[in-house]
This record gives sequence, structure tokens and C-alpha cells, in this order.
Amino acid sequence: MDVKETAWLHLERVYDILLATYGEPPWRPDMDPLGGLIGTILSQHTSDINSGRAYRQLVEKFPTWEQVRDAPTYEVADAIRCGGLANVKAPRIQNALHTIGEWQEAKGGTKPLSVFLRDELLQQPYEDAWRYLQKIPGVGPKTAACVMLFNLGLPLMPVDTHLHRLTRRLGFIGPKVSANQAHLIFLKVLPPEWAHTFHVDLIQHGRTICHAQRPKCSSCPLYAECAHVGSVEPQDTILQA
Repeated sequence: MDVKETAWLHLERVYDILLATYGEPPWRPDMDPLGGLIGTILSQHTSDINSGRAYRQLVEKFPTWEQVRDAPTYEVADAIRCGGLANVKAPRIQNALHTIGEWQEAKGGTKPLSVFLRDELLQQPYEDAWRYLQKIPGVGPKTAACVMLFNLGLPLMPVDTHLHRLTRRLGFIGPKVSANQAHLIFLKVLPPEWAHTFHVDLIQHGRTICHAQRPKCSSCPLYAECAHVGSVEPQDTILQA
């Protein structure tokens, strides 16, 4: 059995254990990547409750994203004040909308911005769509992956600080692989139908068992598959150096 096959079997065992432990979460993409992008900006440095309120107040005051783009910045900031950092997030949102509008104008399009962005992303290969989103000011690799996975149902697993820690501990990626690089590794090796469950269940595992400090190794269902505790050898499980 070669290293690639051994690594795949390790990945498969971990996925099966996660699925048996945490279940398969519902995956209902809304096909609104622009709404998802704005929502992600609003969610930064605040709670889900506050960011959700800010999003609702924004769309109640401005029924279209074009209106958000063209409004005085202070009015946008006032609408999202409850979400925190309104004076930072308002210009960030407008910059993103102006950029998308400029892209559409360059192509001579007249669609609503939300439709334009959705169509642009769906017609590209996954990696190209991910990089396309990152050309929008303020959009990084994780935000782009979140929009693709949760809003478009495309199998690019977001890798934040927590997932980066977990996937290194489990031996999937090497110590020199950054979180940004890990996005493409998992895009290439994960079966598309696994991406959402793998992401959500790993997040749940990190919250309940595999904490950054003092992980609960003695009660971990993945103990036998963990490179961090020496149950498996990283050279046999690593997906890409």
C-alpha cells in the first residue's frame, strides 16, 4: 500500500467517525453569494445575533445592493450600527459593491449585482471562482471559501485557524502548510459531497473536544486516528507536504 492510499484510508476513517459522532448537517445553499459576502463582512468581530440584526436592518433600509452601493456611507453605517464597527464595515461593503459593479460595467452587463456575481462564479472552475472572489477588496481565502460552500453549494472547504489546527493534529497537512494553502489541498482530495459535512463536523469537534488548549484527548472519538498523540504517523497520513 503506497503513501497516497494510506493517507486516503486515514481521511476516510476520520470522515466516517465524524459522521457517526456528529451526524450529517443540512446543506441548503441559498444561491446568493453577494448576500453571503455582505453577511460575512458584517459578522466580523461580533456575535451571530448582532450581525444578523445588522443584515436585516441593512436590507430593510436598502432593498437592493445597488442602493447600498450608491447611498451616503454614513447612512449605510447607521443601518448596521448594531453589528459593531459600523464605520469600518460600511465603506468595506461599499468598496466590494463598487468593485463588482465595475466588473459588470466592463462587460457591458445590466444584471442586478447579485445575479451577476452568482453567474460569474458558477461559470468558472472552483479554484478560479475562489480566486475571483479574493479580488474583491477585503475578501480573503476563508471568506471566499465560505461564500462558495454555504451560499453556492460548491465543495471548497473553508479552513480557518481552528480547522487548520485540527487538520494538522490529525496529520492531514504538514507543519509548513498554511491555512490558505490547505484550502486547495482539501479541494483536490475531498470528495465534493464530503466538503460541507467535513467542515461543519470538524468545527463541532474542535468546539467540544479538540480545544486549542487542553484538548479532551481521553474522550476523543478520533484518538486512534490522531498524529498529535502519536496514534498514526504523519508521513503515512499527510495529504500534501
